[in-house]
Amino acid sequence: MAWDASSNNRALLAGKVSLVLNAISTTRAAEDKKLPIADKLGLTPALKGSVRAIGLEHVMDCYVIWKFADNIEGAKKFLVDYIDNFEQGFKGSEYYNFPCFPTTVPDIKALLANDLHKPLGKYKALDDVLHWATNVGYPGYANAATDEIFNTWVLNTMFAKAATGTLPIADAIKEADSKCKAIFAKWDEKGLV
Repeated sequence: MAWDASSNNRALLAGKVSLVLNAISTTRAAEDKKLPIADKLGLTPALKGSVRAIGLEHVMDCYVIWKFADNIEGAKKFLVDYIDNFEQGFKGSEYYNFPCFPTTVPDIKALLANDLHKPLGKYKALDDVLHWATNVGYPGYANAATDEIFNTWVLNTMFAKAATGTLPIADAIKEADSKCKAIFAKWDEKGLV
């Protein structure tokens, strides 16, 4: 049950699992390492559930300029310049970092469809990702509390404890609920949720 953020990549690339729910880091890792499996890996959009397709991004850009920043105007200019030139970031990240504002990468569908890695066209599966991907904390907003819950593995630990029998399911849920409430209370005191 030991797991970290790259365990799914390692498991798939080692042939230990046949499916991971992940961003494109798995396919890009295989391509970068020139592994034989790279040409066999495919991608699919999020699968549709009873209502709609929805996928959770584990890395989503959230921009903040603190009130106490030393150079607020400079920070604003940086963000405007960064967003205005996001196509460079999209390409530089090998399509890992999708734009918050689709108009900043107007040729996104063509870039994805014309990626030269095999099987050809596999990245085309992501050409509508901005319609089905959402933030950590959905249906609420991403905030400091949801970020801490995500990054401290509260829910993953709950599932692991229930799956291994370390705690009865109801107790694992109760423990995770208590941790989530404490995290939200801490950030609420700071005015950040």
